[in-house]
Amino acid sequence: MLPSVKQRSFFLRAIVWLVITATLGTVFAVAFEWFQLASSQAEDELDWRVLRIPALLLVNLCLTILIATAVAFYFWLRLSKSLPELQGWHLQSPRSEFRAKHATRNYDFDNYLAQEDQVFEELDSYITGDWATQTAGTYNRFDQESICNPAFILEHNWNRSRVLIHDNPIGGVLLVHGLSDSPYSLRRIGERLHSEGYTVIWLRVPGHGTNPRALAEVCWEDWTAAVKIAVKGLRSKLPDDLPMFLAGYSNGAALSVHYTLSALDDESLPPVKAIVLFSPMIGINPLAKITHLSNAVGLISRNEKTKWSHIHAEIDPFKYSSWPMNANSQAWSTTQGVEKKLAALQKAGRMNEIPPILALQSAVDSTVSVPRLITALFARLQSENNELFLFDINRVDNLSNLVNFSFEKSILPALQQNDHAYRLSVIRNAADTHDQMVLKTRTKGTWHEQPIHDRWPDGVISLSHVAVPIAPDDPVYGDAANTNGLSLGCISMRAEPSALMIPSSLFVRCRQNPFYTLMENHVVTWLSNTTSTKNT
Repeated sequence: MLPSVKQRSFFLRAIVWLVITATLGTVFAVAFEWFQLASSQAEDELDWRVLRIPALLLVNLCLTILIATAVAFYFWLRLSKSLPELQGWHLQSPRSEFRAKHATRNYDFDNYLAQEDQVFEELDSYITGDWATQTAGTYNRFDQESICNPAFILEHNWNRSRVLIHDNPIGGVLLVHGLSDSPYSLRRIGERLHSEGYTVIWLRVPGHGTNPRALAEVCWEDWTAAVKIAVKGLRSKLPDDLPMFLAGYSNGAALSVHYTLSALDDESLPPVKAIVLFSPMIGINPLAKITHLSNAVGLISRNEKTKWSHIHAEIDPFKYSSWPMNANSQAWSTTQGVEKKLAALQKAGRMNEIPPILALQSAVDSTVSVPRLITALFARLQSENNELFLFDINRVDNLSNLVNFSFEKSILPALQQNDHAYRLSVIRNAADTHDQMVLKTRTKGTWHEQPIHDRWPDGVISLSHVAVPIAPDDPVYGDAANTNGLSLGCISMRAEPSALMIPSSLFVRCRQNPFYTLMENHVVTWLSNTTSTKNT
């Protein structure tokens, strides 16, 4: 999640203040100096005054930047102090967490899993020890008696990595979850792939699945190192002649692309046959880069709250609710790392070496940039084996004046270019009757349309970043009939947002995909077809 509305507001105010102050100061200084210069008679004074003009401009600019920085620092500190008090899970984290430095030559995925055991033993000691007095209330994932306790949801704690070996595999799939997330988000698709004949590994990415403080201390190099270890672990569990695939959600999708591109230049990394991306984080708001300053602000102010974007009650068993600034910073670094590799491949004329990519994405997404997914990734791909699968918004007529269609201004121009080789599929309302849904597919500039039986649920306008990989009957984020009391996908409360310790977006944001079964079948078919064809 990017900086909050309040944080973006004060950043923008500081920038505007800087521009206005610098402009007015510069205009005044230059006008004054030119007036003095014009009225001067001595030639030696003319030379001296000419040098003063750029010097004053430089001093003015430096002073303005200094003042603007102080103002921004003040607002940052003020907003941070308004956050709720930090709890133990915001201040402590398992010291035994994996770091990139642990990835030595002899370190393998079994070592990673053993180290993960230590991480969760340490987490349990915090929960039963230092944090035991801070978990009052029914809804707290760190309370062993809470319905939010991940151990109560399913037979396996889906905050942890998992390996499912198939006795007679047709291939292997590594699943990589998103930012602040856990392997749970890709539980359903992984179980389906295992039933289809794949050996499957769900990777818990470092800093995730434990407590929010862990995400405040991790770096993106830890993530990429863990993915490399997991891919090698998957390769070791498969016969040499079987294909291997990556499937990533959000930040995990960016890590999957990064690994795939890295393997093209590093023979020590096992290659992958294809990659599947759910809500891929290929581009995000550049304001995420500013959060690099959070450590400096925290060091100067001695206030730990400055390292946090927001603090919420930890009611989600498989996803952090509180958000450290470091998460934005590392996400930005990850996307920039992917962009550098893509740009280098394109410059070298090697884009045709990238394995086929299937990306499944909501047309409306407040977390990642859909236009950047198109222009930075798919516009560069050179094979029709690549596919962009979009979920359009619900275009029912009687709600048309209540829907913001501004997203079309940046997406449609990129999609309407027919010179791109990739396949485009869109789930949307039919043109003649909005109750009917259709799957429209563009291949080589030609559109085909087929009706589908799925419909938009009442009151749902669009999917969201978090909804794409989640089925309607999910036991945590699905309909109330399937959730055994913990129904984060259809929670309903009425209050002023300031009265709650959970974000109001939890009530509005769609958390499940009504077209999930169709999407899941599409992924399975696409992987099967990719296995039997070559990238052209």
